[in-house]
Amino acid sequence: MNAPLSPESQQALTESQRNFRQDFSTSRGYFTEADELRLQEIALQKLEAKLVQSGENPVSSAQLREAWNAVVTDFHRNQYWGFAPTFEKRPKVQTEEQKTFWEMFPYVWTVIQSGLILKTAVYYFGIQSSNEPTTENRIYLILALATSAGTLIFFAWRKSRK
Repeated sequence: MNAPLSPESQQALTESQRNFRQDFSTSRGYFTEADELRLQEIALQKLEAKLVQSGENPVSSAQLREAWNAVVTDFHRNQYWGFAPTFEKRPKVQTEEQKTFWEMFPYVWTVIQSGLILKTAVYYFGIQSSNEPTTENRIYLILALATSAGTLIFFAWRKSRK
């Protein structure tokens, strides 16, 4: 931007750019990344034109916010300045922390499942089977053991395919 900005207005400009997607969102779909970059360029040009037109030097943060609101209003009133939104949402780019979390999640879930849930079932049905040695209790114990072993084998098979 060529217009001289006070420190407060520079901060307001940074905030408006951070909220760009929210200000320029539509209920009709999404803009492509190229369209969004072009929209941002056009919005900054229109903002600068409005600030130069006001003639105040340096530009106050209140004036910058007012000019930004006028640009956003102009965008919505003039049919998105000719840009056509698409219905396909862009895939969200994951951070390294998110990638690591989702990579580790199956392992953590397997530990919780086998260490807490299935062990509790095996212990419960094992105690029931030893207290009352009926066929029904033995079947429940065998099913709990089979489920525990089956889930661990399925997890190992699924992870070995990667």
